[in-house]
Amino acid sequence: MRSPAPPADAKGVPSSRGRAHLLLALVTALAMAATAGLGVWQLQRAAFKETLSSQIESQGKLPALQDITLAEPTPALLHRSASLRGIWLHQHSVFLDNRYMGGRPGFILATPLQLANGKQVVWVQRGWVPRDPQERTRLPGLPAPAEQVTVQGRVVAEVSRVYALGAPVPAAAPAAPAATSPLATAPQTSARQAAPAQPSAPGPARDWRIVQNLPAVDFGPANQLLSVAVLQTAPEAANAPDGLQRDWTPLDSGVAKHYGYAFQWFALCGLIMVLYAWFQFIAPRRRTL
Repeated sequence: MRSPAPPADAKGVPSSRGRAHLLLALVTALAMAATAGLGVWQLQRAAFKETLSSQIESQGKLPALQDITLAEPTPALLHRSASLRGIWLHQHSVFLDNRYMGGRPGFILATPLQLANGKQVVWVQRGWVPRDPQERTRLPGLPAPAEQVTVQGRVVAEVSRVYALGAPVPAAAPAAPAATSPLATAPQTSARQAAPAQPSAPGPARDWRIVQNLPAVDFGPANQLLSVAVLQTAPEAANAPDGLQRDWTPLDSGVAKHYGYAFQWFALCGLIMVLYAWFQFIAPRRRTL
């Protein structure tokens, strides 16, 4: 037996029950489209990470870069191992807040490195340090070598970023660093505010270096900031160990998680379809038999 058509009024307009059926069908279609789309997106994320992992593996087999020039195309540099010599510009060092490693909150130290050619600067993601559980703005004392160092790492598109509202605030030229402790010296401006002369003791007064993302720094007309960054993977030999942790999360991690999420979304899509078919067609027909 066929189920009767929805009743209509005298003008042929579907009744409230007919409109409810149409609305339910529309909501079901939208829910199925949304869940299926999310499943496809998770598959795309998994494929992207697998492709990226293979690119990193192939690029890592190439000889380590001894220098980076602006003339080289960026895709040819990404994920290449690098061994760069230069001088740390400690006056521009920042601690990137809200970064986690091993489930613990902390900071990532980022410092620009002026390459040995003296004309180019590259940001280096140097390592991670845990946050002080008693005073979150207290920053650790770290080695601040003034001599030329060799940095071993991997070329990446940019230093770690998190979502933040607004554009980075430009920083003016820093003050001349102190000879005794370059890393502990504050520049005149930062991403948060203009910084007056700071006491040497660590504490909340030095939180000008704690930022969410890299500030916009002007390194002067004589220097060119490279469009790539370096993820440091080993301490500089002159100061090993430097107290920074570098257990960076592999970029291919989470592939299995993406496949699991995709299965869940597709399963939910199928469940919505089965439930709609059951309650709209199968169950009413069973009652009329």
